[in-house]
Amino acid sequence: LKVFFREQETAMDSGSVWKGLAYGGISSCIAETFTMPVDVVKTRLQMDGAGGVKLYEGTMDCATKMVKAEGPGALFKGLPPALVRQSTYGSMRYGFYGPIRDSLGVKPGTPKHEIPLWKKIVAGAGAGAVSSAAANPTDLVKVRLQTDGNMKGPDGEFLPKRYTGMVHAFTTIVKEEGILGLWKGVGPTCGRASALAAAELATYDEVKARFLQYGLFKEGFPCTVATAFVSGFVSTVASSPFDVVKSRVMGQPLNADGSGKLYDGMVDCFIKSSKAEGVMSLYNGFWPNFGRVVPRVCIVFIVMEQLKSSFG
Repeated sequence: LKVFFREQETAMDSGSVWKGLAYGGISSCIAETFTMPVDVVKTRLQMDGAGGVKLYEGTMDCATKMVKAEGPGALFKGLPPALVRQSTYGSMRYGFYGPIRDSLGVKPGTPKHEIPLWKKIVAGAGAGAVSSAAANPTDLVKVRLQTDGNMKGPDGEFLPKRYTGMVHAFTTIVKEEGILGLWKGVGPTCGRASALAAAELATYDEVKARFLQYGLFKEGFPCTVATAFVSGFVSTVASSPFDVVKSRVMGQPLNADGSGKLYDGMVDCFIKSSKAEGVMSLYNGFWPNFGRVVPRVCIVFIVMEQLKSSFG
């Protein structure tokens, strides 16, 4: 456990860009596996009410009904594409943060508390936007698998399942919606990723530096958890509206021509959801989302620091 108590301020600053990409991908996949059940519940709650019918009363009600109706395996729906996504999106998001930040004029070795906050925010947003756009197909497939068979049609009956697994979902989407169909929802995905990465990475960098600067914490596991808690809350508040819209646009039932039955796109989803269910519907699934982000941030930075400590 000594690694937990070393200097963790440079967890995102590895010896090379390639190492940073590798560390980010590995740590993100580990964190994704541990937090997948919360992610599935979050996505179901975000979709709940999109078709005019609400199925769940809250987080525990959603999880309980899913396990009863679909078995415990339902809590890990979409894990394969999620891991493929994290090996690209997670890798680039954490791996590009340091280089982008440094390209804004930050000299190597500059103490974190001396780096302007705006540079951290811009670096986080840039890393999030680039990585999410590249990984959008895997995110789309993950959401489709998580919500498959969970939407109701105009007659009030559940729509039949469309996919048998990750590969079938990929091929079906390309066949029915074209190759660009894999980038459906890329607008809210990039918006969500930019807000999430800017808030998470910049807040983690800034808050931890201040904790250490003012002596509120010493280096170690408690400091990592406290920083992750603050970072997780800020990033969840910033990204939740985009996350809800992303889930709804990606997971909505489709017409024969591949167009969405409920929403025409990001802006249309924002407007319709707010009008029909109130502005707070954009924060559906907030607490399970928050409950996923905090442990994920903890796991990611602890694993990244261990990898950096072992391999440089």
